[in-house]
Amino acid sequence: MKVAGQRFSIVGMGKSGLSAARALIRRGGDCLLSDCRDDEELRRISREFEGKAKVVLGKEVVRDGDIAVLSPGISPDREIFRVASKVASEVIGELELFYRLFDGRIVAVTGTDGKSTVTALIAHILRHAGVPAYAGGNLGNALCSLLDEVSPDSVVVAEVSCFQLLTVRHFRPFVALVTNIAYDHIEYHGSFEAYVRAKARVFMNQAHGDFFVRNRDDLVVSRWFTPFSQFEGNGQKVLEVSQNGPVSDGAWTWGKVLHLAKEGKSAEICRVEDLFGKGRHIVENCLLASAACIPFGIEPQALREGLLSFKGLRHRIEFVSEVAGVRFYNDSKATNPHAAAAGILSFDEKLVLIAGGHEKGLPLEPLVDAVAQRCVACVLCGENAKRMASELGKVTDVVVVGSLDEAVTSACEIAVSKGVKVVLLSPASSSFDAFRDFEERGERFESAVLKEAQRRRK
Repeated sequence: MKVAGQRFSIVGMGKSGLSAARALIRRGGDCLLSDCRDDEELRRISREFEGKAKVVLGKEVVRDGDIAVLSPGISPDREIFRVASKVASEVIGELELFYRLFDGRIVAVTGTDGKSTVTALIAHILRHAGVPAYAGGNLGNALCSLLDEVSPDSVVVAEVSCFQLLTVRHFRPFVALVTNIAYDHIEYHGSFEAYVRAKARVFMNQAHGDFFVRNRDDLVVSRWFTPFSQFEGNGQKVLEVSQNGPVSDGAWTWGKVLHLAKEGKSAEICRVEDLFGKGRHIVENCLLASAACIPFGIEPQALREGLLSFKGLRHRIEFVSEVAGVRFYNDSKATNPHAAAAGILSFDEKLVLIAGGHEKGLPLEPLVDAVAQRCVACVLCGENAKRMASELGKVTDVVVVGSLDEAVTSACEIAVSKGVKVVLLSPASSSFDAFRDFEERGERFESAVLKEAQRRRK
């Protein structure tokens, strides 16, 4: 992509916008940065661009004829999205920009749940096998920030959100992977069908020579690339995963052993009990990552070593501490009911659940079913606590409190009184009602648990 002399309007000065701006400026682009916010932090950041680019704070601006690079947080119903579509020569996002500036191969991971773990796991396996691999994207580090580290021989494993996919045009990953599809982000896309179409954009430009990893156990994804499907494919090779028996090409398990399959022949990888976590969702993540490594020629032994040396990511059913004989686990990354249900069901014992957060209006049925099976009580806080209470109260005891700190104290008291040994934070909601992101929420939870331990020792 030619950058020198080109004009760019970058809207949104978060991680992705700033990384895009830096990459373009280094390559001689004429850049305008803007953000609807105007605070001390942004004014400080703006000083970095003095003499290099124009910066506008307090409003969002797109110059006529520019290539507009929009933040993934800007939804299609926002006025600036409409303006950009009218006046810009092209509207893209940081994902598309990175694709045009990077000459290596990309593995794109999207879906509703498990994206971060699968992304990090693929990169870990590839690196363990000697492939220069980098993880980035929605995982936390913007893709364009990797451009000074990578080479054409590198593989970038990108966690890709549905928001990022709305602004791709030519993006063509070597391997595309969709973990699963469940109800989420309906408030952004307008409907579940629109959300599904956004996810499917990850493979829309793939062709012969590329690979798509299909989760055969997912009700939505399993229908793709089949006769009369809404998404029939463009000649890419399909690799499948399943926990319900063999596949011809991909990865599968039946019972307690993971297998790798190539052209109908299977080889054992490892035992389920040796993986970094427990639960069907952990097995699913490992199968998806294993299948995604097949196009790189990773052999079963190297795959096994990579899987077994992976330690998992923070805020995903992470043990925090034991307080008064009760083990506390942090699953703050569970930002929708489907993810929270998977976390709850990964435990074989009864537990007390802490949930609630930003109201996205998602159906709660998966959460209700899981709570009915495992939870002796639920402690709820956040914007959607009352709606959750009305549904979860039909299947278990419910307490509504005003803060996460109160939730920890209340959950501990309930667990001790009922003889339950596990308290799980698995919010089933985004964190934006009270926290910057799920990491901050998880850290606040961990702090509250440690405070509760200190209080009980006095």
